Amino acid sequence: MSHDFQPSRRDFLSVAGASFSCAGLSVLSTMFAPSGFVSTGVAKEPVKSESLRPRKLLDCHLHINHIDRSIEDTIRHMDATGTEKAFILPLETGEGGVLLRSETVLHAYHQYPERIIPFCQTDIRKPDCLERLQAYRKLGCRGIGEQKEHVPLNDPRVEAVIAFCDEANWPITIHFQDGAKGYNQGLAEHLETYLKRYKKVRIIGHAQTWWANISADVPPAEKTLYPKGPVKPGGLLDRLMSEYPNLYADMSAGSGFGALSRDEEFTAGFIERHPNQLLFGSDCPCRDGQGGNFKGVCYSTQLQDFVSRIVTDPKIRENIFYNNAMRALEGA
Repeated sequence: MSHDFQPSRRDFLSVAGASFSCAGLSVLSTMFAPSGFVSTGVAKEPVKSESLRPRKLLDCHLHINHIDRSIEDTIRHMDATGTEKAFILPLETGEGGVLLRSETVLHAYHQYPERIIPFCQTDIRKPDCLERLQAYRKLGCRGIGEQKEHVPLNDPRVEAVIAFCDEANWPITIHFQDGAKGYNQGLAEHLETYLKRYKKVRIIGHAQTWWANISADVPPAEKTLYPKGPVKPGGLLDRLMSEYPNLYADMSAGSGFGALSRDEEFTAGFIERHPNQLLFGSDCPCRDGQGGNFKGVCYSTQLQDFVSRIVTDPKIRENIFYNNAMRALEGA
């Protein structure tokens, strides 16, 4: 479908009523809810940043109501961090502590269509999942995410939404977290099966187990989900991202920053090898771009400063900060 399509509010209400009523949904009742240096340009040794914040920034991972943040608060956060656009990712089940309806994301999109790129998400364990996703597609959503339920990665219902994205030419952001209380468990065993089977979908990897696999030495989830120290070369991410160009890495949150900053020399090489598959993302809950309500940390500015310091080639920085996300979005 055309990526320039922006349904009007009348279209939104009409399609919502027609699409969701058959599934027993009440969209209108919820849509207003609150909701060393090398020639490639990557520094092998830390270098001083010279205020190289991006000219254009697209955040591939943002929620609206982190710590009760409103739509307006979210836009203020984007303004404060220099974020032009953001993928806004709902979390329909509330698993993980944030509940955000797809309808709320669509409402925010209608308020700020030049700033918000709406994704959708719905509980894959419910029988009407695919019907709901099809309706959200008609309403203007551009991808699925954040896919996050307590099911293993090889669950056929996970494959069903990946297949949906493949048919729709969509990206899907997946939260990978092994362990008894994790989400989409079994990345090492099952992700490549989907990458071999589905070539159009762009799978965007996110969260603890995803980033633990930057190293060939991955501790059990029960021991730690945030490994530290030097990275052992030969990790699964390096191989999969080298072999499958439709696999992307979401750099957001503590998991992304922790993995990238734990061994800067390794990270420099990692960026050299995958300059077109790394997506800037924050997953930041703060309101002011300074971490005022989040322990003084803003994930967005923290990662911007890190990337600006370690990546010296302006083209690679531009790809990470903006172009790669657009490529993942549009399938170009």
